[in-house]
Amino acid sequence: MPLIDELRRNVFARFRGQTNTEVGGSSGTQNVTGTESGGGIHVRAQDGMERNAAVQETRLTRTQVIEKAKVAGVPQRVQVGPTCGLYALGMVMDSWNEKDPKNPTAIVQDLDLRGKGKQYTREPTTSERILDYAKDEGFTALGEMFTATQLAATARHFGYDATTHLKATLEDLYKVLDAGHPAIVAFDVDYNGNPTDAGGERAHYAVIEGYFDDKGERYLIARHGWGVQQDHIWKASDFDESWKALQTTDFYGTPGDGVIPRHASLNMSRELPEPSQMKLPDAGHGRAQIFESLGTKIVEVVPKGEAPVGGVR
Repeated sequence: MPLIDELRRNVFARFRGQTNTEVGGSSGTQNVTGTESGGGIHVRAQDGMERNAAVQETRLTRTQVIEKAKVAGVPQRVQVGPTCGLYALGMVMDSWNEKDPKNPTAIVQDLDLRGKGKQYTREPTTSERILDYAKDEGFTALGEMFTATQLAATARHFGYDATTHLKATLEDLYKVLDAGHPAIVAFDVDYNGNPTDAGGERAHYAVIEGYFDDKGERYLIARHGWGVQQDHIWKASDFDESWKALQTTDFYGTPGDGVIPRHASLNMSRELPEPSQMKLPDAGHGRAQIFESLGTKIVEVVPKGEAPVGGVR
């Protein structure tokens, strides 16, 4: 292309509020039109989806692409008991405390004190325990959190601004991540720690840390409390099916009858009282409905003074 034509094209691109970004590929470098946003320069993939040009450089290994795309990375916390949501919150608190020690962080339970570097990575800034607060508020019996807004309320109690994105989409998730904010989400987990569709029977929390595109497919980078130090890489489409699959749970048995049935897998020796603020509808057959309280929700937790991307308090 003659130089004058290239200059003219760049001028018109700037006039439209756009910029030309070179994106490397295995067949060489191609010019792709992108737009400037809060998350950096974005370009369109071949399937029409937006992607972040910053991670599309030439000669990057997949591992390097993942690290570059992890814009909201969190330290690992290995959960003890059915407490995945509380440990996910702890990971996010550790992440913000790592960025600025003035941001508060707390351990989930006293048992964590034996596990520095495993159950927590940052020194707690308070003697209050996350699990104790959630129990006292009537949100949980053993650490389970089947209502996303109650997890957000717990984060606010510990000094953060927290919102819940209701009826969230993948696009909502990308906006949170583009702002550099970790996203706490729930999904059905398989036996390898990846998304599945179990109808809500295997509801679990994770923190989404970033996303990237590879060969026309979008992937999410996630971390959760199963003790796997390496990040999980999921197809966004698989995750999208999984968080929509959170329909019912048998954890509480028949909701509203006042008792949680004994679960041998949790070493429960007896029935327990239902949490006072557990307000899940009865789905029949000893199950509670959880989609409205948990499915397609994002809990966005940010330090005071930093505005969340969206959601409700």
